[in-house]
Amino acid sequence: MSKFRLYFKYETLEKATNFFDDSRKLGQGGGGSVYKGILSDKKVVAIKRLVFNTQQWADDLFNEVNLISGIQHKNLVRLLGCSIEGPESLLVYEYLSNKSLDQVLLVRGNPNKQIESFVAVNNATRVLTWEERLHIIIGIAEGLAYLHGGCGVKIIHRDIKASNILLDENLTAKIADFGLARCIALDKSHLSTGIAGTIGYMAPEYLTRGQLTEKADVYAFGVLVLEILTGRKNSVYTRGSSSLLQSVWKQYKSTNLAACIDPTLQGKFLVVEASNVLQIGLLCTQASVELRPPMSGVVEMLHDKDRVVPQPNQPPFLNASVLFDKSSSISST
Repeated sequence: MSKFRLYFKYETLEKATNFFDDSRKLGQGGGGSVYKGILSDKKVVAIKRLVFNTQQWADDLFNEVNLISGIQHKNLVRLLGCSIEGPESLLVYEYLSNKSLDQVLLVRGNPNKQIESFVAVNNATRVLTWEERLHIIIGIAEGLAYLHGGCGVKIIHRDIKASNILLDENLTAKIADFGLARCIALDKSHLSTGIAGTIGYMAPEYLTRGQLTEKADVYAFGVLVLEILTGRKNSVYTRGSSSLLQSVWKQYKSTNLAACIDPTLQGKFLVVEASNVLQIGLLCTQASVELRPPMSGVVEMLHDKDRVVPQPNQPPFLNASVLFDKSSSISST
């Protein structure tokens, strides 16, 4: 494993991206653009070019460097270094060939409708299998469990969503983008902080009261699980139709959870297993903080297929008007 290099010269990274040529661009997010870079030793890296239009960019940069430069886990993207000496600041990460989960879950047409779940493996484009989806979900869960205490401190990511999950050549999930992350002492119950994150993934207690605990990440994880398995995006801009959480809950109450599974799988999954994982997603999105399981418990439930999954309570069905009444300061993408 490569040693963390704190500093790269700006000119080195500029040259590695062919002067940030559009053909090297891997993606665009709220925090900046990411480019494929090829260093002089032929090592391929991902270089994040930070947006400078807010006063918070410096805090986000140093927050990310400080939090993840000292921790390593197979389900966290590896930060190799940064550049702060040029006209803009850059972060250098390991390069992951399958890009981000949102680029695998391609939205076709209306984002409230079906997502076509494709992945390019060995230059062939095909549908993500049930086993691959479960592998991705377990990887995200293990990465979050590590952040929430397995690394010796409690790190809350605050922005778990499909675009912040990167995939390597084996479709192993790696959590990325720690610009909004916060560290809490293990003996502290919560942190009161300004609201930041992405609408649709934010837990109700954090959105309405600014109370941040690791259970905010659990909620976002639950939403992401439902998206991955159903092939639907959780949208708060729903007009005249059910949100993702409402739809899955309705099928749960009808004891027909398997009907929610992405139809592109064509029934190629075990009904009991699929229903259990969807039920775990519902457990994670419960309105009550106390009722949501810790990520360590989620990992145990995902690995133990014979374990009885507890019955969830109804998740909150927040609509757009409620969100915007409470979230004028939210940074969303």
